[in-house]
Amino acid sequence: MRDKGDEEFEESRKAAQKKLDEYMDDAGRKGRADHLTERLIESKTGRPVEYCRLDELAARWRGLGRETPASEAYLQGCDAAFNRFVEFMRVRNVESLFLYQVTPEDAGAFMVVLQSTLARKTVRDSAKLLNKAFERCLPVGVANPFSGFVGRRSAGESETVHRKPFTDKELEALLAAARDDAFMYPLIVTAACSGMRRGDVCCLPWSAVDLADGMLTVKTSKTGADVEIPIFKPLRAVLEARKGNGSELVFPEAASLLERNPDALTWQFKKIVARAFGVGDSPALPPTVPAVDVLAEGEAAIIEKVQEGPRRERMLKIFRAYCDGGSLVGIVKATGHAKCTVSLDLHTVQEWIGKSFMRVQTPSIKRAIRASTQVERVHGQRAASVRDWHALRATFVTLALSAGVPVELVRRVTGHATVEVVLKHYFRPDREQFKSAFKGAMPNVLTGGESTQSLAADELHALTGKIAAGTATEAERKRMRVLAAKV
Repeated sequence: MRDKGDEEFEESRKAAQKKLDEYMDDAGRKGRADHLTERLIESKTGRPVEYCRLDELAARWRGLGRETPASEAYLQGCDAAFNRFVEFMRVRNVESLFLYQVTPEDAGAFMVVLQSTLARKTVRDSAKLLNKAFERCLPVGVANPFSGFVGRRSAGESETVHRKPFTDKELEALLAAARDDAFMYPLIVTAACSGMRRGDVCCLPWSAVDLADGMLTVKTSKTGADVEIPIFKPLRAVLEARKGNGSELVFPEAASLLERNPDALTWQFKKIVARAFGVGDSPALPPTVPAVDVLAEGEAAIIEKVQEGPRRERMLKIFRAYCDGGSLVGIVKATGHAKCTVSLDLHTVQEWIGKSFMRVQTPSIKRAIRASTQVERVHGQRAASVRDWHALRATFVTLALSAGVPVELVRRVTGHATVEVVLKHYFRPDREQFKSAFKGAMPNVLTGGESTQSLAADELHALTGKIAAGTATEAERKRMRVLAAKV
């Protein structure tokens, strides 16, 4: 019983088998192009070729050298994209362990899955990221399966959803709705009067404020650009009220909340937008109808609006289960999907067909916020936010350019590197602003005689209506008296 002969023999046999396997593998590779390439690389660098495993890609990407350190938020987004691909490959081909084993067909199939579940920008960003990561981590000479998916853009911008700037009248309504909020009102005034991003507003230091000269001099957190911003009267009032707060920052409470929970700031801002424009004003759905009566209509809407893939199958399954009498809790248990996913899918179908079939229909602030600040996308699950903090930045640019401020001066305030960025992404005038800007600038021979005088008459008519409705401010009353004397 104490004889170890068999055990020692087995250990020896295993070691010999391992050596044989290595020898056979080496013999099978010798003479092939990739083996010769490996030998050449090793002879030139003095290091053997390393093969990156799929499940190591995220860690390898984090460890790459960069000119400037990457933020943790960016790296977490990269981790999510890589893990999404790793999970896909485990289902598609469990034997693919290394990057060089991924084929262009695998990459193409993965892109199809992304296109059916995510927004186009997310799909495009994922393709770019995987292309860069594979390019850096694949051995020399191995074809990159994702190289063919980068740079393929549509001819137009139909897939892009821009922020919707507030008109001057809407901005007045927004500020009126926020006036009683001691925390949010100063922040909104600062953002509207300066065009600064949310983070730069919340973290504005007193060292950047020169009340004597009436200027802000700020280094933007996103690009590091130095910008100069004139301090208008409403902004000056906010800054004067904050003097002596005992902090290096103008809004220390906002900076603290931004660090702890930035989504809370966005949520509070959108609630004010909904209060200004949306609460009670969003169109009510028709009276509740039995879900089974809209089964065919709902299925047709899902098939029409959702590309073939996992999302369409999920929505059809959830909708059919609900039409069969299932409850939200029962569908969650039966399908394994989260309750928020089930609820979102059913509400989405309800909005698509314009009929209220859900058995519980209660108005909520969430619904008002969706109606006031979001628009649906053709692609992707999440609606696009068009009225958030960044809309104030678009508002500043649009109102300034519409008023005739030179674009170079606007760029000096916003810190954008090129004029093209300002005009493409931030100058979004509505039709009235667009027409007024042209009428005021173009000669009469083109406008048919609609001069500044006629524009003043239009403005006077609008102010008269506001005074009659009792909504005009004192400044608007003074403006009306000036215009009346001219017209």
